[in-house]
Amino acid sequence: MNIPNLFSVFRLFITIFFIIAINENRFNLALCLFIAQGLSDLLDGFLARIMKAKTYLGAILDPMADKVMLASSYIILTLKGFIPLWVTLTVISRDFLIAGGFILLYLISNRLKPSPSVLSKLTTLFQIITIIYILWSDKKDYKEPLFYITFFFTILSGIHYLIRGLKALKQSENI
Repeated sequence: MNIPNLFSVFRLFITIFFIIAINENRFNLALCLFIAQGLSDLLDGFLARIMKAKTYLGAILDPMADKVMLASSYIILTLKGFIPLWVTLTVISRDFLIAGGFILLYLISNRLKPSPSVLSKLTTLFQIITIIYILWSDKKDYKEPLFYITFFFTILSGIHYLIRGLKALKQSENI
């Protein structure tokens, strides 16, 4: 296991403490842990590139750590009443759609590698901004527009991945 992969494992491990902090209403600590997770995500990608240490394990661990971090954040903050259920269901449904589609396409073609789109990265950015804002803000008044923006990009990104998946499926049938 290389250093970038250790950062992904770190993110998975920190998620446990993040959930505990939210559950205990320690939002400042949760915010620090969430930011630490985000920084470790940037750092592991940077190190993997400069150290030429990209691995198959890293290609699985990194997105898995990201999804666990985000899904856990949305679920716990919904359970605590800070995020509407419809937003969380949309975020998690999109992730299941992407993961299920990737597994299906991999089983059919046995050649696919995960490749996030720009729209997907923008969606993740808005999902992260939503979490940070909720943890940082002590007012509920201004969160509603952010929920709709996150919802919009999550839906748009899910549709984009569905279209990409269908195109890849069609190409695998032509081979």
